Amino acid sequence: MTKTRFKSLTFKQTILVVLTALFFAIAIFILEVFLVVKAGTAELKQDQQELLDSVEQPLENALWGINVELGSQTLEGIMKVDHVASAEVLQDDNVLFVQAGESMSNKGDFLAVIGNQLFGPYEQVSRPLMSPSGFDSRAPELIGHLYISYNTRELAQSLFDQLKLSFFATLARALFITLVLSYIFHRFLTQPIAKIGEAIDQIDPEQPDNALLPTFSNHKDDELGLVTTKLNQILVQFSQTQNKLRKMATRDNLTGLPNRTLLLETIALAIQRAKHNQQQMALFFIDLDRFKNINDSLGHALGDQFLVKVAGLLRRFVGNKGTVARLGGDEFVIMQEHIRSANEAAEFVGQLLRQLQSPIKLEEHAVHPAASVGISIFPDDGTTAEDLIRHADMAMYSAKAAGSNQWAFFKQQMTEKAAVMLRTEASLHDAIINDEFLLHLQPKLDIRTGELLGCEALIRWQRDGRLISPMTFIPVAEETGIIIPIGRWVLEQSCKILSKWQKLYGKTTIIACNVSCKQFSSSSLVPDIKRLAMRYQIDPKLLEIEITETSLMNDIEPAIDKLRQLKSAGFGIAVDDFGTGYSSLSYLRHLPITTLKIDRAFISDLPEDSAIASTILMLGQQLKLNIVAEGIENEAQVKWLQQHGCVIGQGFYYSKPLSLEKFEQRYLVPTAQKKSS
Repeated sequence: MTKTRFKSLTFKQTILVVLTALFFAIAIFILEVFLVVKAGTAELKQDQQELLDSVEQPLENALWGINVELGSQTLEGIMKVDHVASAEVLQDDNVLFVQAGESMSNKGDFLAVIGNQLFGPYEQVSRPLMSPSGFDSRAPELIGHLYISYNTRELAQSLFDQLKLSFFATLARALFITLVLSYIFHRFLTQPIAKIGEAIDQIDPEQPDNALLPTFSNHKDDELGLVTTKLNQILVQFSQTQNKLRKMATRDNLTGLPNRTLLLETIALAIQRAKHNQQQMALFFIDLDRFKNINDSLGHALGDQFLVKVAGLLRRFVGNKGTVARLGGDEFVIMQEHIRSANEAAEFVGQLLRQLQSPIKLEEHAVHPAASVGISIFPDDGTTAEDLIRHADMAMYSAKAAGSNQWAFFKQQMTEKAAVMLRTEASLHDAIINDEFLLHLQPKLDIRTGELLGCEALIRWQRDGRLISPMTFIPVAEETGIIIPIGRWVLEQSCKILSKWQKLYGKTTIIACNVSCKQFSSSSLVPDIKRLAMRYQIDPKLLEIEITETSLMNDIEPAIDKLRQLKSAGFGIAVDDFGTGYSSLSYLRHLPITTLKIDRAFISDLPEDSAIASTILMLGQQLKLNIVAEGIENEAQVKWLQQHGCVIGQGFYYSKPLSLEKFEQRYLVPTAQKKSS
């Protein structure tokens, strides 16, 4: 069945209020349009009559006296009136006397059409012109006509301008009303409902009356207050009844822990929460080793006492991080929600087994518990309570087959991976304490002359007389966060080496240190680097910080800010493995870097496939950056790089990474001897 998507009541209310407000706003606006048009035409008619009245007498005098100049002046005055397009005076025989303006075509565009529809009847007005009275005894007679034409398009434009202001004012009022009503609805209706919903989520199925629904003073005497009160009464009654029943049906008589029935219910509820929150959860099936020996040798009474003490130990260890249950006999189950990974589950069970190894006092006897633990993970190992328990039980038998105090996942590969991860993590902590790390240095040379231009510091782990590849432990260090202290160690050792070279040889060279993504995101990175440089009194330009494209693109703005701080302090900044990503090109010109390294993947294709290497070289040269080609392995690659202006090379063609002593003997001692001689 398709899951119905949750829709906020506040959102629904807001939409309803917006639509209602818009409907009334549009209705009011339409009414306002009608009233404005009506008032506008009435005002136009009045203005036309007033205009005709004001120019009638001067035009009659001009026409009677054949005074063309007076007639023209009068028409020019008419043309100054708003929206008048033309005016003309015709004699009684329809012969043109005077004329001003030009008649306009009010057809064509939208405004013209609207203007014709609204103001067509008022487009032209006229008035007969009579002979002035008082010249003789005869009654006034018709001597001509005055015609005034209006630009209906301008009239429509003026009306539209007026309505536009009115429209925006109406919209603003509608928006204001919408905001006010939305706030009122949210404040007094949906917010209390949301708080009640949140409170419902917090209800403990085992003790529902511990978290009653909130009541609101402004809803005491309405439907919401009534519903809340009734629900709280139901919760209290349900809790009282449930406590009585659960004590009889859902608790283990010996230990007081939840039994299988309650455990199944609890897991089912936890599964629903995990599905809703898209989280994992873990089930730990615990079987006590050699419990039969305790029963047989010490008796069932002490055996029961042993189980009670183990139950108490488990309850204290788990605390509020999970649920402990007893299935029967010597079998216990721990359910832990919000597990983020299998490694976290493995770490939890490791701590649990260490806790269980503490001796338990049974009268004059001291018993050392031991257990086998099977682990199943929701949803990978099952989506029902029964499946998770069954699979954890199966994993427990795998652990028991491996010996006492062992644990195993339902999926064997998870067990192996987690075990390796935990062992490696513990060994890395020991390696830092026991100073098992060392640095190897790979030179960077001038491709044209072979002169030493710098080197890259590469960490190695020396354990039990052998070197462990970084590919083995660096991913574990990254995932567990140990990479941060390891990276800090590399930086400090590099500073020590630079200080030593300056004192012994009077000369030093640039050392580049790789900084991982997690270390780069640490807020202490920049202060740590500055503090180390100051402590060992080294020139910042001798320490180059190498970062990857991934480090930059995870969060570009803070990354740029850190790089600017380092560059302004004088440290070199290199982008390692450049070209393996796709985002850096657009940001490259904004990055405060000094060096660009071409990834070995593009160098290995030379000279046959040189498109990407050529592009990176061209970009770097245009931005005036140092370009380092890493992973050089043969003469053909060197020749191509020389021909295309790449200055700095690094790779097995020149040298593999060397121990500190070998690097000094090959590159620094000869230089120092030349100076002394």
